Order: sequence, then structure tokens, then C-alpha cells
Amino acid sequence: MGGGVVISAVILAAGLSRRLGGRPKQLLRLGGKTIIEHVVENVLRTSAEEVIVVLGARCQEIRQVLNPYPVQCIYNPRYKEGIGASVAAGAEAASPHAQGIMFVVGDQPLLSSDYMSRLLKVFLEKKPLILKPENGMPAVFSGGLKQELMSLTGDTGGRQLIKKYREKVVMLPALPASQTLDVDTEHDYQKVLEIWQSMHRATDR
Repeated sequence: MGGGVVISAVILAAGLSRRLGGRPKQLLRLGGKTIIEHVVENVLRTSAEEVIVVLGARCQEIRQVLNPYPVQCIYNPRYKEGIGASVAAGAEAASPHAQGIMFVVGDQPLLSSDYMSRLLKVFLEKKPLILKPENGMPAVFSGGLKQELMSLTGDTGGRQLIKKYREKVVMLPALPASQTLDVDTEHDYQKVLEIWQSMHRATDR
């Protein structure tokens, strides 16, 4: 995309799922869809003009699942080096015209589009260097940090810049605890699945 992009959203989905015995967490199911589909659909409901999904392990399988969605899938050949390499790849793929780049992890299917939309609204109104919840992800970085984001390495990702510019980070009130849950282990998956099922039982009544 070109000059029409105000916000680029980058979904980080390149992980190895080591603690799930090699089962790709992105492809675990919640209802009739995979975790990565739920994350993608939630991001697509926000005002982000482009959505980039950074892939690594099981790239072709995940790309195939995401084929029906209007997202740009990119492959990070350095995905084994840690999340920093995926943040860098996503930042590089983001439009050079983007005022902000929002990073979302690909294993938080309960993170709501409402919260992300609120985050982006505050970012566009206040134009901080970095905006994030008091707890965890997602985080929005100013487009002016694109080059520094592209230089990140290691396992800490954007936290390196959050620490470097901590005086300029604007915090939103904490996310509800359920929305921060990510899927790293079988226990995590069962917990997310239980919450997801209870949410949908409530809405089906």
C-alpha cells in the first residue's frame, strides 16, 4: 500500500510452539476457526489500513489458512533468532507512509478489536512515540521509529525501544486479564478455549 496508509498492523505469528510439542499454536482451533484466524479477524475490524502477518515456522500451512483474508503474509527466514527478528521484518514490510505501526502477537485470540480500536484512536489523537497498555501487548510505535524497529534482534522485541524511550511511552489502562492470555502451553490453550466457549455460550443465549 502507498500514501493512504495511516496505521500498519503487524501480527507476529512466526513462533516455533516449542512448549506445545511442535503443534503449531497458530493452527489450534477455537470453534470453527484457528487461533490465527481469530487474531486476524479482530485486527481487520480495527481502522488499520494494512495488515501484515509475519510467518516463520509452518509458514505454508498458516499462509494457506489465511489465503481468504485481505492480509499480506511475509516470511521471516530469521524466525528462530527470536521475536526481535519478526518485529524487524514486520516493520520493514510496513508502509513507509504509516504514521504508526501496531504490533499484535498471533497467539492472543481473546484480544478484542474494541480495545485495539481504542488504542489506535488514542494514538492518532495524541501521537505519542509509543503507546501500549499497562500490561503487555499490543503496542503502537510511531512511524518515526521504523528504522530502529527494523534493527531489532533477539528475544525481547519492541521492549528494547520501550525501555530506551520509557520517558516518552504513553500507557493506557490495563487490558482485562482474559485478553492478555497467550497460548504457549497445552494448559494455556485449555484455559483460552474454556473462556472462549463461555463467552460464546453467553452470546448465544
